[in-house]
Amino acid sequence: MTSWRAGDRLPYVMVEKSSRTLLGMLEARSHGHSVEIGYVLARSHWGKGLMTEAVKAFTSYALAQPLVFRVQVTCDIENTASARVLEKCGFFREGRLGRYLMHPNLSSEPRDCFIYAQVK
Repeated sequence: MTSWRAGDRLPYVMVEKSSRTLLGMLEARSHGHSVEIGYVLARSHWGKGLMTEAVKAFTSYALAQPLVFRVQVTCDIENTASARVLEKCGFFREGRLGRYLMHPNLSSEPRDCFIYAQVK
């Protein structure tokens, strides 16, 4: 709630309506005219199109805001499933960021990531 009040981070929790089961989340971080999103989905729900639907919906909403001109996402270079989600959502791969993000579950050192964006 603190993040929402401050307006700098907007976390969205994804739950299944009927069972109220937690599916995952999407978080948006505002950087002036751009918004960066990150997301995670429970492995048991991969391949169902849920994150594609959530990313498309949020990106459409964000780019409809008058002062937002860019939505961007980074993903680990080995995360081909996430890259496919972004490409299905209309994001373009802009480049590779060397040793950019820490993923403690994968490595104790920063890992390379791709950066994707959609602009208006």
